[in-house]
Amino acid sequence: PAGLSVVIPTLNRLDLLQRAITSVRCSQPDRIEIIVIDDGSQEDLGAHLPNATQQGIQIRVYRFARNRGPQAARNLGIRRAAFSHIAFLDSDDSFRADKLDRVLKELDSRPFDLLFHAVEGMPRYAQLAKLWVYCSAWLPFQWWTCLLNPVATPALVVRRERRLGLPSLRHAEDWCFLLHYVLPDTRVRYLDAELARVHRPAGTSGGLSSARWRMRRGEFSARRVLLRSSRPGALLRFSIGSAVGALRILSDLLRRRYP
Repeated sequence: PAGLSVVIPTLNRLDLLQRAITSVRCSQPDRIEIIVIDDGSQEDLGAHLPNATQQGIQIRVYRFARNRGPQAARNLGIRRAAFSHIAFLDSDDSFRADKLDRVLKELDSRPFDLLFHAVEGMPRYAQLAKLWVYCSAWLPFQWWTCLLNPVATPALVVRRERRLGLPSLRHAEDWCFLLHYVLPDTRVRYLDAELARVHRPAGTSGGLSSARWRMRRGEFSARRVLLRSSRPGALLRFSIGSAVGALRILSDLLRRRYP
């Protein structure tokens, strides 16, 4: 059925998880569900969570016996989703109160395969998204994503498909999923509104973005998913994206960003 399954992976973050769950609100609770993936926490977080939010949105919890990484958790959430579309939310981030209502309105008016929006606390992503919108008449989204990642994880909503991310990646795994998911005929929509919030400042400890060198290496690993594709242009996208990645590393070196 047309609706949204909100997938939240988490690890030892009960307080933050509860804040994230509280931020999931909608005037149509029967079209929303929350899927929490406990990625091997020291204690069973599901034992501390209700079966539904105060609005009546159902909460389902799945638990890994050991830590398997954020993409493995998201993959499980996609497999278990009951609705047509998946909205991703990290346990230390939150949605704006009107996000899900706006996304459902878009879904009901014009079906889409991928929707994303601006995020408070991550202005760079909004700049990249607006640049793509300006160039979208001649630059397909599939080619834009091979150059840079324009989508922050809490901004991403996708149609449920059998295209999962690589669970072995621990850095840039969300971008790898995007590269694997987007096809030439993927219907993409951007909303120029901050409908989610990242609470930690970019680059601080607590987020993988603080390990810049490992992130750069992860980006190269993420691009390798293109080498597994038999679709025309995949090798060219990999080559162009790798060249841009090398330039970013050179820029980091000149700016002494690596310890």
